[in-house]
Amino acid sequence: MSTGSVSLDLDRERILKYKRLAVALSYPDGDFMVFFPELSPWRDELVAEYDRLFRVDEIWLYGTEHLAENEFQRASMLADIMGFYRAFGLEPSKDRPDSLACELEFMHYLIFKRLYALESNHIAHAPEKALVCLDAQKKFFTEHLYSAAKKIAGSIISQTENAFYREIAQEMLTFLESEARFLE
Repeated sequence: MSTGSVSLDLDRERILKYKRLAVALSYPDGDFMVFFPELSPWRDELVAEYDRLFRVDEIWLYGTEHLAENEFQRASMLADIMGFYRAFGLEPSKDRPDSLACELEFMHYLIFKRLYALESNHIAHAPEKALVCLDAQKKFFTEHLYSAAKKIAGSIISQTENAFYREIAQEMLTFLESEARFLE
């Protein structure tokens, strides 16, 4: 197996993991249940725990709430995040740009764009476009996602007894560590 195919296989695994985490940390509504149909019998319990963790107990699912020291820094970080999204033609529609689900979805999208460029022989400058996507992944992960997501996952683990949310938070921590090594 060539190094290139190993890289593509790894990106395919990464894209699925980012999608899984993004959905798992979004509100457990219809889209959530489509992705996790095995959890349908526990929907009401998941909704109650989501509301308790992220609405009542104030585990903020917004990165700048964990990283910004003041309102000026928060505004600057939000502008930077929006700059990333706009550079790739995206605009968050449902939530703040620094929501963990949005940031995880954005990493999913960057990996998708990179895979598309690498697998499409007909695209002009495909290798350069793939490199731009990889560079954006590294920068976005390091500057916005990694530190905040680790703090959020730690808070979830310490504040819930719910098996699903504990497992997702632990899974996210493990994945973030592997991503940090991969994106060095």
